[in-house]
Amino acid sequence: MKFRLPLLASLKRHPTYMKLIFYFVSANVLVLAISFTLLNWQSSKTLLEEIGDHSESLLENGAQNTAQLMEWALEFSFSSSNDSPLKVYALSDQYSDFETFEVWSRLMDIKNANPSIDSVYLINDYTNTVVDSRLGLNDAEAFYDQDIIERLRDPATAEHSVLIPRTLSIPLAGNKAKEVISIVRFYEKGSSISAFVLNMDTQRLMTLLQDNSTYANRSVTVLNDRDEKVFSSIPLNTEQIAELRSHGNKGESGWKLFQPRNQGEQLMVYASASIKGIQDWTFIETIPKSVILGKITVLRNTSLILFFILFVASLTVIVLISKRVYSPIQELIGRVMRQHQAEKPGEGYSANELDYLSNVFTAQRNQIHELTEQWRHNKILGRERFLRDFLGGIYHSAEEICSQFQEWGIDLPEDQLSAAIFRIDRFSEFSEAYPEKDRRLLRFAMSNIIQESLQSSKHKLQTVDMGNDHVAVVLSAPLSEEFAKKLQVSQQLMEQYLSIGTTVAWGRTLPSLTDIHEIYMETYELTQERFRFGHGALIVNAWLADAPGELYHLPVDKERQIAQALPKGNADAVLEIIRSAVVKLRGLPYFECKMSLITLFMDIRRLMQEHSSQPLPSSWGLTSIENQIMQQETMENVVPWMEALVTKTLEDIAAARGQSKNVALIEQADQFIDKQLTDPNLSATMLADHLGLSVNYFRSLYKAETNQSITDKISEKRLDCICRELLASDSPIEQIIHNYGFSSLNTFYSIFKKVYGMTPAQYRRMHKNGA
Repeated sequence: MKFRLPLLASLKRHPTYMKLIFYFVSANVLVLAISFTLLNWQSSKTLLEEIGDHSESLLENGAQNTAQLMEWALEFSFSSSNDSPLKVYALSDQYSDFETFEVWSRLMDIKNANPSIDSVYLINDYTNTVVDSRLGLNDAEAFYDQDIIERLRDPATAEHSVLIPRTLSIPLAGNKAKEVISIVRFYEKGSSISAFVLNMDTQRLMTLLQDNSTYANRSVTVLNDRDEKVFSSIPLNTEQIAELRSHGNKGESGWKLFQPRNQGEQLMVYASASIKGIQDWTFIETIPKSVILGKITVLRNTSLILFFILFVASLTVIVLISKRVYSPIQELIGRVMRQHQAEKPGEGYSANELDYLSNVFTAQRNQIHELTEQWRHNKILGRERFLRDFLGGIYHSAEEICSQFQEWGIDLPEDQLSAAIFRIDRFSEFSEAYPEKDRRLLRFAMSNIIQESLQSSKHKLQTVDMGNDHVAVVLSAPLSEEFAKKLQVSQQLMEQYLSIGTTVAWGRTLPSLTDIHEIYMETYELTQERFRFGHGALIVNAWLADAPGELYHLPVDKERQIAQALPKGNADAVLEIIRSAVVKLRGLPYFECKMSLITLFMDIRRLMQEHSSQPLPSSWGLTSIENQIMQQETMENVVPWMEALVTKTLEDIAAARGQSKNVALIEQADQFIDKQLTDPNLSATMLADHLGLSVNYFRSLYKAETNQSITDKISEKRLDCICRELLASDSPIEQIIHNYGFSSLNTFYSIFKKVYGMTPAQYRRMHKNGA
């Protein structure tokens, strides 16, 4: 007890030392723990990444090879189904035994073309029979593969007739089940189920995938884009397939760790392959994580022992370093405490030396910072407010202005002052995108750039943030090209660093300090001259030539030319007159130029309204025109806007006129078709010649107005007449067809069967019996 009590009292007197020990030990433990965790995790992660990337590469190759096999099967199936004897047999309503044998022999040749082909069928819906490569001729009702018959008869499943994963019972092997992928080629989709069916052996197709890796307990699964199981090396239920699909991303390749329900964590590798753009298959391979990381556990345990030894050694070093670090800290704290107690007697202090020291230093620093910021803030705000008032015209006497110059430390002379204004171009776009706070920061940055770029000059200046879209500069520089170039340099720097364009106006020299407001307003009005000089201009009042101040009016002969061009829809002539008028406006001052433009628009609006059956849009209103001209800011922007507005209005007027003309042309064409329906030469060319139009133009016009091609219209009218003739008489079908302009029987039969889904003979028999 005698040993422990003095030690405990000593520790209480030096809490900082105990904290140093505690912080160092905690930091050491944290660093070692993080290092161990990172090493263990990084080794596992590196191993998994190597295996995952390698497995992904193998799976992608296997997926591509499998997809190529399926693409070959698709191409082979479609090319085989186009065989003429097979197609004719599938669509015939009668056949001979020899024809059946020939078809069966052809199916056997197709089946033997590749060992991955399990079987081939030819289904004839007209005779309700199936020719199979295994059993030969079968009745459809007694055929062993009823699943494919039901799929083809069901409209919902018949839509998915390519790459169908199924389980097939083999009749000659005790109905042993086999997984197959079926490819169906309809001969008359929507009319009958006559089709060519090729079954691929799934197990043989997936041989490459199963031989990809030698990991124990590895499984491979293939899913199509409808989340149907195409293949799986292990039995999977619906829930397991859904779980795999939720982790394997469609259309992507990669790998990840996941833990299936009621199983250990596994590495899942997935890849995708597109088969002719018809289906996208997802290939998924899973490997138990324990198989991959079994040997790394030994490395982890060895690392844990080494880190524990390192921790003990580090703890010893920390205790020794803490004693050396604490001694100068304790001496500094003692001096500060003695000084603070002398300045503020009677005040206690914290038992924690570092807290006490920190509080003293923080209080002193905050006090100094507060006083400094308050002085600086008041100085800046006061000077900025005075300068805005100075330009705004509030101060009326030179003595008052000079007094304020001295109070706020503004170094400007009393004479030879002038004003320059940097005005932001396209400010309306900027103000829509950014709030006032950002605009204020932009003007602050502009002021800094102006001061930095002009500070090397011997002339004195002062920038003023006037709000909205401009910054003013009060300067003592006399008119000179040298200083004008410096203003242009400021413009270029703003473009470079702030990505904004500015127009600069430099006004006349002040007669006296009290005239600053008038000079400021004149200079701001001077910036409006960017309308004729363009964005980024430097406008110096003394360099401007006297421009005529008269308004421009459109000459009478030009009005007459526009009036003659409007009924013809000659937009080029109207625009040419407008362009020539704009050229004459470029030399006018801003106000006269703007008013002349408005007058020009009103004259054009009056002429257009005289030739339009409908009122012009609101964009031609007086207020709208004036606002649009002001928003364009420069004549370069006004011209394309003006041309687009005039062109669009002329197109709308022409479209309103042309609509009634198109209707009359369509009616003439339909009447001519009815009149010449029995002429075998009736065509789009014949119609176009009759109407005096080009073939391509007439085809496009007829399609746009009726939403039907001319050829389809002629065929539709002829088929209607032929169907009525088939039911009204017993004349031979070929004679009826020739009477209505069909020169090719094959073409007629193809069109008739496509429209009615049956032959003309079947149509006559069905509807006459019904009658």
